[in-house]
Amino acid sequence: MRKNNIEPLIFIGFMGTGKTTLGKYISQNNHLSYIDLDEHIATCENRTIPQIFESVGEEGFRKLEFKYLQTCLKQYDIISTGGGIIEGESAFQYLKSQQNVIWLDCDLNIIFNRIRNDKNRPNANNKTFMELKNLYLSRVSRYNEIAFIKVNSNESLPILENKIMEEVVCE
Repeated sequence: MRKNNIEPLIFIGFMGTGKTTLGKYISQNNHLSYIDLDEHIATCENRTIPQIFESVGEEGFRKLEFKYLQTCLKQYDIISTGGGIIEGESAFQYLKSQQNVIWLDCDLNIIFNRIRNDKNRPNANNKTFMELKNLYLSRVSRYNEIAFIKVNSNESLPILENKIMEEVVCE
């Protein structure tokens, strides 16, 4: 449950950029509530993300994602979204109206090595580097359009936390 009056921190960015790792880190260091949106969806739906994609398709998943995003924004201080959240128009428009949308980005080679052959990532599983790069490039402008700030997640967790908290507090 939300513990403070600041607007929630919402981490967006391509899969494998460290949204979950950083979200948990900042949450623990600052005693803030945290949720990973994809994990929450899987738990609530009692299915894995790939199972949801298989049964309702990507469009059906994006509808669920938007539904749970709205609920989580009212309940948690920090939310890590899935990399494709900007693919659903409802979620994209909703995120545009939020204050603290933080875009995590990092080198594509690092991302590729982190996520290749990850069966829990239906849009990355068995993709070549070029296929992943094309997906990444198709999303960059949408991340940029809704981000309050962009941070390079190649940095250490303490440095990232400091940069983000300075921006949010100075706001």
